[in-house]
Amino acid sequence: MADLPPYDWLHQMVGVKTPHVIAGVAGGVVRGFVSKGFTWPQRLGSAVVGAAVAGYGTPFVAPILRKWLDLWQYPQGDIEGSLGFALGLVGMTICDALIRWARRWRDGPTLPIPPKS
Repeated sequence: MADLPPYDWLHQMVGVKTPHVIAGVAGGVVRGFVSKGFTWPQRLGSAVVGAAVAGYGTPFVAPILRKWLDLWQYPQGDIEGSLGFALGLVGMTICDALIRWARRWRDGPTLPIPPKS
């Protein structure tokens, strides 16, 4: 029985690994405290979004990062924890950029305003 991996209830429920989510929460909390002028609800939101981005983004980005590190022959170990932290740290910025891109895509190109003569 000692050979079985530990049970990950979060992975069973929603498909994200608990260590990725914890690293994302930590990154979101750090972003909330480092950014000036954030209210407590904004800091909490930063932690939640950081957890979601790290939970779902780490399995997607980790193989890409590993291939990039292989190109440079950089020694690599378990990079998923630090990658989850970094994704949690920039999670709100990524989501904000995606929302702005989606709005721009939805609204279509804007016509230039002709100069007044």
